[in-house]
This record gives sequence, structure tokens and C-alpha cells, in this order.
Amino acid sequence: MRGPSINPHATHMLSRLHQIREPWRMLLIGVLTLATLMASQAWPNLAVAIWAVFLSFIAAVLCADFVGVRAQPVNYESIHISGGTIEYLAFGQKSVIRLNEVTRLEFVREEALFPDIDGPYIESKWLLQSHDGPRIEVMDEWPHRKQLLQAFREHLPHFDEEAARAGLKARGEGRWLCYQASRTGEGDV
Repeated sequence: MRGPSINPHATHMLSRLHQIREPWRMLLIGVLTLATLMASQAWPNLAVAIWAVFLSFIAAVLCADFVGVRAQPVNYESIHISGGTIEYLAFGQKSVIRLNEVTRLEFVREEALFPDIDGPYIESKWLLQSHDGPRIEVMDEWPHRKQLLQAFREHLPHFDEEAARAGLKARGEGRWLCYQASRTGEGDV
């Protein structure tokens, strides 16, 4: 069964609207609000239809903003996951992580180093330790969570999915060990 089809023309219009800078979008919405008010006064018999079109437009703008915000990570510039390798770019520094070299993987929820405007908050991240390399922090964000979990499942033998799920569902601070290579190296191929 196929899902609802999306009009490609409408999707293109929404993506173009999302590219307009914020002050210009606010000005456009203000002008359209004024035009809607004037049009509904000029044609009272069409007022309901005019407001319906205007409110549909506003809902589309809000959806485009929401989808655009959710698709972009906040705490890092990019992440590319392919063939057992994670390329992670955060704060201008690129890290390459080969999953076959990872000896320990933890999911951590802890208070962020820098408080938000509303006060302190808890951030989630993956801590990866390799045989002889530095510990690498990979921030956990929605756009790439499924890809990361899939890569961990495929390339880390005995990856503890229950521990990962418990960490992802947790509300408070904590640490969950999701993978630990055996000391003898057995089964870590």
C-alpha cells in the first residue's frame, strides 16, 4: 500500500520559501496578513476561503521550518557513515572512526558544559574508544541516530542494543556501556 502522494510543485515551493532569510519571511507574512485582512473586508462572501488559504500557507511555512530544523544537526556540521567508517565533523575538526578498531562504546547523558538560555540541560552523546587512539565524542541527534545504531549493530560484535535503548529512553543523567571488546580479541572481528 502506498502512502499519500506529495505534490512535487508544493514541495519545491516550500523548500524555496525555507531558503528566504528570516527577516524577509517575517515581512512577507506581515504583508500577506494585511492583504488577507483587506481582501476579507473587500469580499466578505469569500472571507472564509481567503482565511483558509492564508492559514494553510502559514501552516505550510511552519511545517517547512520544522522539517528544515529537524533535518539539520545542531551540535556538529556533518557525519558520514559508510562501510564501517564514521567521518564526523564537529567544530571544524574532522574525526575518522573505524568501527573495527573500537574497543569501547558508551552512551552518555550528562549536563552540558554550556547552559542554555533556560538554564542547564542534559545532552546525549556516544563515547568511542579505539585501541590506541583518543576517545571521540559523537553527539546523538535525530538526523543520524538510526544510521549510527545500524552501523554499531553491523560492525560491533555483541553490541548491547538493550543498553543503547535504555540510554536513549532515559530522561536523566547516566552512562550505558553498549560495547566492550574482549581482552583476548576473540569475537571482535
